[in-house]
Amino acid sequence: MKKIILPDGRELCYILVRKRVKNINFRAKEDGTVLVSASPKVSVKYIEKCLAERADFFFGAFEKLNKQKQVFEINTKSIRWLGKELPVKIIENLRETAVIDEDECRVFTKDNSAENVLRLIEKVKIERFKTVCAELNEKVRNALRSKGFEPPPAVITIKDMKSRWGSCSYTRGHISVNIRLAAYPRETVYSVFCHEYAHFWHHDHSKNFYRFLLELYPDYYKYNNVLKSG
Repeated sequence: MKKIILPDGRELCYILVRKRVKNINFRAKEDGTVLVSASPKVSVKYIEKCLAERADFFFGAFEKLNKQKQVFEINTKSIRWLGKELPVKIIENLRETAVIDEDECRVFTKDNSAENVLRLIEKVKIERFKTVCAELNEKVRNALRSKGFEPPPAVITIKDMKSRWGSCSYTRGHISVNIRLAAYPRETVYSVFCHEYAHFWHHDHSKNFYRFLLELYPDYYKYNNVLKSG
């Protein structure tokens, strides 16, 4: 590792790798260094001149990477799962998997970097949430039958949606559910299923729609309003 002293006194550390490349390549790293790859024909003096000229960009990139790391670390201390705050326990293991139970989330990995831990948590959340959604989907279908309505076939898809908790394509028989609902209680997720299924009979949000919905799930507002507060 080498370093240069900038005119304002700051130090900029870099690692130089010689490769047969046409251009000089720079990459800011999480540890506050710059990885440089350059042809053996390019002088160190010229490389350091380029580094000095781009110094503000690199320090800005270091700050951004550090903030991202802090966010990752916060997100891997605990997770919200079905209305509960579960602590995350990291266990050193050759397996690369995570498990969510009633009391905690356990992550088995040999790479305990925040990025890898978060990746494993998100993977198991999606897998577990698919099971939860399958159970709630069957529950609402049975509730509809008990009210005298035969539910049409429906394909359930889990998505990461920015502005909706769920959506229903009644012409295609397709219901989408937001993965972010995994953080909320089962009753809240169930309220979204009821809402989307109601669209098979009422395609808008008319009074008839909400009358149908409240007959299907009288506690709809109690649990669905949770989504408005966060």
